[in-house]
Amino acid sequence: MITRVSIYDMDGTLVNSMHRYKTQVDSSGITRIDLQYWRDNEHRCLEDTALPLCVQYDIDRHDKNCYVIIATARILHDADLAWIDTILGKPDYIISRKENDNRSGALLKINGLTKFFNLKNFRCAKATFYEDNATYLKQVCDKFNIMGVYIPSQQGY
Repeated sequence: MITRVSIYDMDGTLVNSMHRYKTQVDSSGITRIDLQYWRDNEHRCLEDTALPLCVQYDIDRHDKNCYVIIATARILHDADLAWIDTILGKPDYIISRKENDNRSGALLKINGLTKFFNLKNFRCAKATFYEDNATYLKQVCDKFNIMGVYIPSQQGY
């Protein structure tokens, strides 16, 4: 019986990918991730390292009453999936960006999670969302009325 749902962001939350991350200031003066730089360096994902929250992630993965979801704004390629399988361990489900999907990370995660929170098995489960982007965290938690855990990082743009 599923009594808990743990939802984890990847970059800055479970994964340190700072070696291929940088920001830029947009025309409005807002600091954002430099997506082109990120995409140009996606091939370096095998150099990513696990962050301390991976301990809790692993505990949740081995709890038969906990359903574990990775919700990431990354486009996952074969190397990313291999890293998840070998370093993190497979979650029960992954929500990720598809090619040419330009939705905000919050909307991407909300749309991906909606089906779970509409299923009978998940309605009474206690859900926790771990995220390093404060805006995404608030939007997702407000939408589903779930608990959020803010993970401070340098990648939360």
